[in-house]
Amino acid sequence: MRKFVLLFASLVVLIDAPMPACAEQLSGQTVAPASRVKSCSESFSYGTTAEFSERCVALAGPLAAMRGSTLVLRMDSGSRKVFDNKNGYGRSEGGFGYGLADFYPSTRIFVVCDHGPDGGQCTAVEGRTGRQLDFGNAFPQFSPDGNLVLTEESGEDETSFAILDVRGKKQRLVWKSKDSKTSLPAKATFVGWIDDKTIKLESPDKKPVVLTQGSDGTWSVNAAP
Repeated sequence: MRKFVLLFASLVVLIDAPMPACAEQLSGQTVAPASRVKSCSESFSYGTTAEFSERCVALAGPLAAMRGSTLVLRMDSGSRKVFDNKNGYGRSEGGFGYGLADFYPSTRIFVVCDHGPDGGQCTAVEGRTGRQLDFGNAFPQFSPDGNLVLTEESGEDETSFAILDVRGKKQRLVWKSKDSKTSLPAKATFVGWIDDKTIKLESPDKKPVVLTQGSDGTWSVNAAP
């Protein structure tokens, strides 16, 4: 099960400021195209969990805040989404509890995880509509346009990946690594979305692998050029 490296270490006050076109961009790791504002995971690498969490909340600006043990997200409509640790399982089981695991400024998508001692339960919240998407134990990585999600779930022997189309009322599975004709390396890791039809992974020996969508809409595993 994926271990999420996030802890909230500072209190950020939510203010009723005009909603920005995008949150502040932080320098750091580069995967996303320059034409869109980078997410937390694209903007800076993981150091300590407290540092990453603090910087992710800062990137969201007035759109996210911690109020004590409660995570508050501001929707485009002005309404709030509240994730209170009193209603979650993570902290009661000895874990950290709710944390902001990622934020995509360009598409206004938040990823919230309820962190238990051995893993977490993840939910994505679309700030423009208020819609929530449940991903369970799998961690979601959104495409640049926000229409597709690569989910990643780590097991003892291998990492399982799946690609979901999230544009409809229900998530639709479009590709699964376990059913792929071409197998991925057992311990492949996610690197980033290159564009809306290309995902870069990396094998344990650092050799790049890409998932690409063909003209017929199907996905396949290919060696990177």
